[in-house]
Amino acid sequence: MQQPTVDHLMDAPLGDLLAEFGIEVIDYPSPERDFTGAAAIRGDGSLAFYLPPNRPTAEREIVVRSMLGQSFAVEMPDLPDPYQLSAFDTDGNPVLVNPRPVGAA
Repeated sequence: MQQPTVDHLMDAPLGDLLAEFGIEVIDYPSPERDFTGAAAIRGDGSLAFYLPPNRPTAEREIVVRSMLGQSFAVEMPDLPDPYQLSAFDTDGNPVLVNPRPVGAA
């Protein structure tokens, strides 16, 4: 698979991107009001994005495109407030990856 570009991840229709990369979006009700989504690598290597149902379309677009960028190591534009994207380090601790922390490359 060819490495996607930031332009492709930002401009292609979201449904097309999900199909292209074989990503399943699963409604995941969460009791946490601030939860906007999570990405998981399944045992077979495929990706699944877990998103809370009944959220605004614009929010889903922002979150999914950002998770796509992180999943494929594509540097994406910073997320708007109040959104943040974190990844887990090897010790299982969350690390902010978007927006990039002040002073980060």
